[in-house]
Amino acid sequence: MCTLHLLFKCAPDEPLIFAANRDEFLAREWEWPGELSRLPAIYGPRDLAGGGTWTGVNECGLLVALANHEGTLSSGGSLCSRGYVVKETLRHESAAEAVDFARAIAPACKSYTMLIADPNVAFVAENAMGELRLHPLKPGPHVITNRRFGENGDTKAERSISKLKALIDDGRLGDGDLANFLGDHHLAKGQLTPLCVHDEGPPGFGTSSSTIIRVDSMSRVSKYLFAPGHPCTTEFVDVTPDFQRFF
Repeated sequence: MCTLHLLFKCAPDEPLIFAANRDEFLAREWEWPGELSRLPAIYGPRDLAGGGTWTGVNECGLLVALANHEGTLSSGGSLCSRGYVVKETLRHESAAEAVDFARAIAPACKSYTMLIADPNVAFVAENAMGELRLHPLKPGPHVITNRRFGENGDTKAERSISKLKALIDDGRLGDGDLANFLGDHHLAKGQLTPLCVHDEGPPGFGTSSSTIIRVDSMSRVSKYLFAPGHPCTTEFVDVTPDFQRFF
């Protein structure tokens, strides 16, 4: 279970503000964010089990992130890993180009919801049983969980949207504000797991890392923060200098 948040064109000169928690079996091995490809240059963490990534950004300012659908974490049953889908989607120069690839690869993969965004346009690509449904995004806050995108009764998404709107209205979109937001433990009525998952899920499962990425109006990644653990207790590390070294 992952929760992805996009603030699309909600802040001056920062059309993309991304904040996400990765919820996974804690024993699943991964590597710190780094260079995933050179042509084009792609940066993000690496999942050692599948060889791909769950979120990343490329030299053109294209950001891609993916959340598995509920009940699809078990291995097997598809021709390609979802981590591979994210990495290969990042090989494109724009979100519009990346969407075409996502549509072509969907029949080979298990179900997921994927965020594809650049400073100009943003989409949610929802793959259910090999059929891709595309949702163009309007400016504003958007949330992807392991439920179907925009599904009624998704209390985690509804709570996140409400909190993000309050942060936007108050002008509190700093790094510390977003880090505190990702560390939320509150459970709304009907919500099964909080944003920051400790022992509310299956045994050995929880929030394994958190990411905050900012892309400016010139398609440059102005900030890349990464927390290798629960965001409520783990300090976010600024890996922007390492990112810029590859670009």
